[in-house]
This record gives sequence, structure tokens and C-alpha cells, in this order.
Amino acid sequence: MKKSKLLTLILSTAMAFSALAGCGASEKTDSASAAVSAAASESSASDAGAGTSLQTESAAGSQASSGNQEVSSASVKTEDEETRTVTDATGRQVEVPVHPQRIAVAAMVLPNMVYALQGTADNIVSMPPAAYSGWEMSTLKYLAPELENVDTTMVNDDFSVNVEALAAADVDLVLNWDTQTDQAEQLEAVGIPCFLVTSATDMDSLKSLVTMLGDALNCQDKAKQATDWYDETMSYFDSKADQVSALTDDQKPRVLHFQNVNQMTCYTKGINPSITDLEGGQNFTLPEEVTEVTMERILAFDPEIIFISNFDNVTPQDFYENKLEGQDWSQVSAVKNHKVYKVPCGLYRWAPPNAFEKPLYMYWTAQIVQPEIFNDYNIGDTIRSFYADFYGYDLSDEELSALLREEMNS
Repeated sequence: MKKSKLLTLILSTAMAFSALAGCGASEKTDSASAAVSAAASESSASDAGAGTSLQTESAAGSQASSGNQEVSSASVKTEDEETRTVTDATGRQVEVPVHPQRIAVAAMVLPNMVYALQGTADNIVSMPPAAYSGWEMSTLKYLAPELENVDTTMVNDDFSVNVEALAAADVDLVLNWDTQTDQAEQLEAVGIPCFLVTSATDMDSLKSLVTMLGDALNCQDKAKQATDWYDETMSYFDSKADQVSALTDDQKPRVLHFQNVNQMTCYTKGINPSITDLEGGQNFTLPEEVTEVTMERILAFDPEIIFISNFDNVTPQDFYENKLEGQDWSQVSAVKNHKVYKVPCGLYRWAPPNAFEKPLYMYWTAQIVQPEIFNDYNIGDTIRSFYADFYGYDLSDEELSALLREEMNS
């Protein structure tokens, strides 16, 4: 009996240690010296896939309520103690592993969140090609070098999956957007739990997304650390609200957020325009009935600041030299005044609505939109501090420069 109790105690201790190590246990990897290329270049096929999918990703979440939905964090263990029951964004009760071992991440932006919450990506077995191209240009490349050989064939840029291949690969959890309910049913029919989340439209819904994902991964404490950081960021920007509201329209620069320059897609609604408003800028928008961005509309708006994402390989210099085929930017104020900026790429591309490091995007853009108001921090120090505190990683000067796309933005 004493031996039995001793064995039980040892096993319980080991399981507790394993649970603690499962989330947020990150450390600097051996490949830390590998800097991310400042001139991120994707193949034309990857560019097309990323741009098209990003439009879909921005609109994901039509089936669930918009981001202010209540997130259920109550998890119920089943009798065998190996799975937990959690509620996803559609209200489905999903039985997930206590500690998932083989995750397929079908939504391209979510691998960076999985890493951020777990502190490791060694249980991600498949992710979309566009997510992999993001990994190649991001800090995740040296934080999670284990993703170098990850599969990119079982899940696709349009969020579809190969059910048979995932079953054959012993995948024990699939993460996807809440628009994929039919797919979730197909997966669960072959015994693979599929947890669905809602795409963010503002900072509150981004918090909900992180909280819900943290619950699915059993990483609630790390998710809470992240959402506390989001709250601290919003508190900082709220402290600047009086100064921003005192600006006249003439003092608010006109801002254009490109989603994909080659495809002429822009962020005209959602989280990025709301951030521009918060920072004291005027965002390029379209009339409600219009969906197509045209050069004529952009010229009429005459942006004074242009942000270009990392879903294409276009650089600020391409604008300054007027090298973009079929587009004449020579008379646009942002181009004439050299105020075109390549958006940084941290753990993932910062421009999409569901980027985990969205607060860093806010701090970076704010000093461009209203440098005199947002002048009480150093963006490099802010980024370094977050990486050290949250990931346990010390960015080198070269890594920070590559993250900020300093060579292109100089």
C-alpha cells in the first residue's frame, strides 16, 4: 500500500510538472543568430494565395457574434482525465486533449498565437503555405525553428483541410475559423476535434480570440498575461485621447493601409482603421456599397501616409521610383514626402487583424501618424521589453532591425 501511494505521488508530481511546462515555457533557441531577411520575398503563388486568403481571413467570423461575445473558460475534465470539454466560438462543446500533441492550424494567422501561448510550436504538425511564408520572414523563424519542416499540404490557404490526411497523421486538434462548421463536423466524424474561433474586428474581439484559444490549449494563464498587455496598451492610448481629440482635421494625416499592393486591396474597415482613429489619423475608406479599391479613389483621397503589408514584396522604394505597373504614384503626397512604410513583421505579419502582437503595431504606427503626441517611448525598447518579458527572448540589434524593416524604411 505504501509503495502504491508513493507511486501515485510520483506520477501526480510528474503530471503537474508536465502541465506547467506545456504553456509559456519559452527560451532562447540555438538559431537566435539567424536574422530575418529585411527584404521578405515570396513566390508569386504565395503572394496570390496570401493576399486572397487575407481578405477572407479579415472577414472570417460571420457565423458567430462579432468579437464582443462571451468566452467560456470553464473546462470540464472527462472521466479518463485525458480530455477537456471547452466551448468554441460557435457555442459547440468540443472535447479537446488536455495537452494537444499534434495540432493542425488551418487559419494562417493562428500558428503565431499557438506559439505565443504555449512557448513552443513543436506540436504543430501542419499549417497553411501562407503561414509558412510568414514564418520565413518573421521572428518566429528563430523562436520556433522546429517549424522549418512542418507540413503545408494538409491545410490550405483557403482554410480547407484534407480530412483523410489529418486522420492518417494522428492529428489530435484542428484550429480554424468559425465559418468552417461543415468542415468541423467532417473532422469530428473521424474522431478529430475541431475548435473554431472568431476573427477579430477590434481590440476587444482580439482579446476574446486569445482568451478562447488559450482555453482550447489549456494555456489560460499565458492568455491572461496577453490580454492584460492589451488592456495596458489601450489604457496608454486612452491617456492620449484628449490630445488626439483636440486635433483639427487638418492636423490629422490621411492614412492608407495596404493589404496587398499588387491586388489593390486595402484595410478600409475593422481594427486597423479604428487604430488610425485612435492615433489621430484619417483612414482611407470606401462607400458602403463599394468594394473595389481603384487608383482614382486613392488619388482623390491623396494619402499622406501609406503602410504596406508583408503579403507582397513591394517596397517603399517601388513607390518612390514609380515602378508599380499600371499605377502612377508620382503625385501622391505620401510618395512625394517619402512617407511610405513597410509594416514590421514580428512573430507574424503585424498588419492583419488577428496579429498577436497588434499592440506593437499600434505603438509603431502611432509614432508615424502623430509623432509629437506619441513621443514618450522608444519603439525599439518597447519591442525588446515585450520579447524579453513574454517570450523570454533577447532580440539582437540585427534581429530588431530586420523586424522593423529598417533597411526598407530608411
